[in-house]
Amino acid sequence: MRTSGWLVIMALGVGGCATVEHDRVREYRADAAQLVNRSDYKGAIETYEAAMKLAPRDPELYFQTGRCQEKLGNHARAESAYKATLDIDPNHIPARHALVGLLVADQRRAEAHQTVSAWLASHPTSAEALAEDGYLALVDGDLPKAQARFQESLASNPREVLALSSLGQVYERLSRPDRALSLYERALAARPDQPELKAAVERLKSQGVSQPRPD
Repeated sequence: MRTSGWLVIMALGVGGCATVEHDRVREYRADAAQLVNRSDYKGAIETYEAAMKLAPRDPELYFQTGRCQEKLGNHARAESAYKATLDIDPNHIPARHALVGLLVADQRRAEAHQTVSAWLASHPTSAEALAEDGYLALVDGDLPKAQARFQESLASNPREVLALSSLGQVYERLSRPDRALSLYERALAARPDQPELKAAVERLKSQGVSQPRPD
């Protein structure tokens, strides 16, 4: 009975430590988010790195560190952080998009295309992969391909945010701001925390754009 009692106490002790560590990681996350809001990216990185010591397999910590490094112009470190995120969680879609965007920004479009082509080859019906391929087509200025990819993506998942927002950009370039507005609003309904899209909606509405006209 004594042995069993000690086992119970030890188990409770281990569980208690895990809870404390989880709480500390959550506090680090909150502190880092506040630092990011103040544009203190160096401080946020230090805070995320402290959290990593307690949760070394938490992909979100690496992703957020990558975003901060990118804000500071440290693209090599940002790339390493995004890749570390994907090593832990290959399905971390924001990290995939951030990595592709970073490659594009660094004039490494061939690598960006290779990255997306490999993803699309392994997940040919993925709404996210289709949207990413459309994003690269949009960057390349291939509007017909971009439009087709985004529509394929939305057929698979009508709430795919990248497809919605990027298809809106396609329609703006095609002089259909009414359709763009509708798509931007759908993207915001799917994910409200998108300041750039909110600004785009306000811009179009200030220009008198309303709901799509019938064809």
